Parts: sequence; C-alpha cells; structure tokens
Amino acid sequence: MGKNKNMTKTKKIILIVLLIIIAVVVGWYGLKKYEQWSFWREMRSQADQFTSEQNRLKALVEADTYGGKTPQETLTMFISAVEVGDYELASKYFVVEKQEEWKSNFAIIKNMDEYIKDTKEIKNNINSGRYSYEKDWFSIEKPIHTVFILYPNGIWKIKQI
Repeated sequence: MGKNKNMTKTKKIILIVLLIIIAVVVGWYGLKKYEQWSFWREMRSQADQFTSEQNRLKALVEADTYGGKTPQETLTMFISAVEVGDYELASKYFVVEKQEEWKSNFAIIKNMDEYIKDTKEIKNNINSGRYSYEKDWFSIEKPIHTVFILYPNGIWKIKQI
C-alpha cells in the first residue's frame, strides 16, 4: 500500500505540474491575443483620427478661396497684403496647414522691409520657375526656394517660401 500511496502522490504531482504548464501556456497565449487585440484597436483608433483630420483638412481646402489663378497672381496678392501690414490676409495665401504658422511668423520677422524686398525678388524671378509635369506644382529655386500648389478649386497657394 505504501507503493500505491507514493504512486498516487506522484500522479498528483505530475497532474499539478501539467495543470500549471497548461495554465502558463493558456495564460501566455491569452496575453499575446490581448496584446494583438490592443494593438489593432490602437491602430484602428489612429486610422480613424487620421481619416477625421484628413476630412477636416479637405473641407478647409475646399472652402479656401484665397489665392490667384496663377502662382504669379497669388504672389502679387501676398506681397500686397504684407506691404499694407495685413498679415492675417497674407497668411491666407499659404496652404491651409501653414496658415497659423505664418500668422506667428509675421510677428517675429524683425525687418519687414527687408522681407518685402526679398519677396519682391522672388516675384522678379518668377519667369525662371517651373511647373510640375501635371501642372499642379510651381517652384522657383532662386533667390529663395518657393513652392506653389494648385488647389482643386483652381486657386494657387504658397506651400513654401
């Protein structure tokens, strides 16, 4: 009977070890599945935020009417607004994503006369600019790298100056 008792005890220990191993494997698998679910949930949330932001920007772009029918016209409007000190209006000639940044930039430009002179120099060199193949971008390399883009509503906006 002592042998049977030891055998039963050994079987119990083996059973407990097997149950522990099964619990660890199931727990590990469950944790991995939770991490995967959590990752995809976060990715879905970020994708939704991106789509929402993209839709917001699209609506702003569609509603934006500030700009000319050519890059030259937009640059002329921009220079005129800067010359009279209407920086709010001047910032609206930039693409939607850059307008707030340029409102702030105008406040920190120390020598506005020099800035206007430099911007007019861009205008003087606009004939050296080039359109993209699709004619939806226009860039001037000198004196200051300047890029314009064509909005879907047919107006040109300053992307970079």
